[in-house]
Amino acid sequence: MNSNPKIAIIGSGGHASVVASTLISTGHQIVGFYDDDEQKWGNRIFDIPIIGSIDQIMYSQNFSHGIIAIGQNEVRKRLVEELDIDWITVVHPFSWVHPEVTLGVGTIICAGAIVQPGARIGSHVILNTKASVDHHCQVGDYVHMAVSHLAGGASVDEGVFMALGSTVLPGIHVGSWATIGAGAVVTKNVNPGTTVVGSPARSIKHNSQKYCN
Repeated sequence: MNSNPKIAIIGSGGHASVVASTLISTGHQIVGFYDDDEQKWGNRIFDIPIIGSIDQIMYSQNFSHGIIAIGQNEVRKRLVEELDIDWITVVHPFSWVHPEVTLGVGTIICAGAIVQPGARIGSHVILNTKASVDHHCQVGDYVHMAVSHLAGGASVDEGVFMALGSTVLPGIHVGSWATIGAGAVVTKNVNPGTTVVGSPARSIKHNSQKYCN
């Protein structure tokens, strides 16, 4: 008998299929997906039903834990604040996370990701396919790292989004709710709520709509 918890997934887009496959690979049972797009209700992902709207999850009794499969950092934060759910942390068996690493609740480590000794990963973080976090890095809550890389001792605060191919050099700090553009190489500290692009990365605008205290 499978003793793993039964999981409800919030969201049913492309990232949700990655989250579902990660859960399946770790032997968890998924009861269904919840999504506010009513056109998706009744459809299935991996033969698992999209049950209904997100608010319906609070009236369901068929699961023990949930995970948010939505890439937008600000949406994950809002949902965590709105929903009273026990969140599960999931690590893909084809990733590598050193035993000394600290992982927060609701975080997903996808296939091919690497997290080295001394790193601390916050809650509801997405370390997407092949992302890497080197030794003694700090990753805040609600961060999303695509195929991106943090060098040793680097730190990113709450809500940072690192796009495909971006890199933060050793010891560099990225402020909360900043965006690191695709392919950017961050060589200097980044202020909160800004977008940086290029190599070396330079600021192009202030993301006031994403800067949450």
